Amino acid sequence: MADLQELLGRVIRRERQDHNMTIKELGEKAGLSEIYVGEIERGQKYPSAKVLESLAGALELDVAELLEMVAEEIRSEREPQVTSVIGFLPGAPGQSRRTVVKRMVNMLDEGAIESVADFSAFLLNKHLNLN
Repeated sequence: MADLQELLGRVIRRERQDHNMTIKELGEKAGLSEIYVGEIERGQKYPSAKVLESLAGALELDVAELLEMVAEEIRSEREPQVTSVIGFLPGAPGQSRRTVVKRMVNMLDEGAIESVADFSAFLLNKHLNLN
């Protein structure tokens, strides 16, 4: 399993690419050097809280969203069979599953979200019981 520094870098790189940004563009938008952003993405540097805040803002996220993505990455490494249950998700080429799901959920009203959550839990439970 990759360490936290590597996972954080992986998430930042994926989000940067999802936003069609170069390392240089992300660095400029976050007020950081291109070299430093590259080192973070490669897992060579561990950013401070202030740097994480700058990177999240430049990626149009808040820090909580960025940290949740890191948590999702950790879970996917620990339990890969659980995170791949959905399989196919519609979206633009190169768009992350998280972004696609977030957009889909944002289109639903509150009652529909509860129904989708209940159904998803049911499917996940069935999938785990079959393995």
